[in-house]
Amino acid sequence: METLFDSACRYMSDSELIYEITNNKKIVTETEQHSGEYDLNGLFSSLTPGRRKVAMAAVELYKRLQSRYNGQDAIRCSQDINALMYPFLWDLPNEELWVLALNNASRVIKKVRVSVGGISQTAVDIRLIMRILVEASATQFVVVHNHPSGNKRPSRDDKNITERLKKAGEVFDIRLIDHVIIAGDTYYSFSDEGIL
Repeated sequence: METLFDSACRYMSDSELIYEITNNKKIVTETEQHSGEYDLNGLFSSLTPGRRKVAMAAVELYKRLQSRYNGQDAIRCSQDINALMYPFLWDLPNEELWVLALNNASRVIKKVRVSVGGISQTAVDIRLIMRILVEASATQFVVVHNHPSGNKRPSRDDKNITERLKKAGEVFDIRLIDHVIIAGDTYYSFSDEGIL
């Protein structure tokens, strides 16, 4: 029996895959004229609403599956956090902030996108994060956000928010074990840098 990963799509060229998604030879020709470079957002915007919805759902499902395959059962280090969250955050044009609620064994109980922001910042509601953690019965937590600029260094706001989250967690006896910033193919860990 043929599985999903044995399908003929695996052996198709980029142009053939684009045609399968778009059913539009003009888009394929334009892609080939640009030396095979294409923008997924531009590609998706050229689709009919129905095809766009299916394509975006397939990409989102793939990201979630990659997150499960790459991540560990337990969060033991910043690499585990990056492996878990990289598929969701590495290529976004805007900032997002996520919280991972963990149990005593450092296993992820709940993964929640807390906020979606602009190009250079996103809002952080400390009370909302604490509510999520308390409702999940978390004993530890991790905060993850992305920098679309590709600069992994934390801003002053990033440092202030980390300190505020750490203090709020202490009030509820929920330990902040790391704050990771994903910036393209690299990341920054507050824990690795000795800040937490």
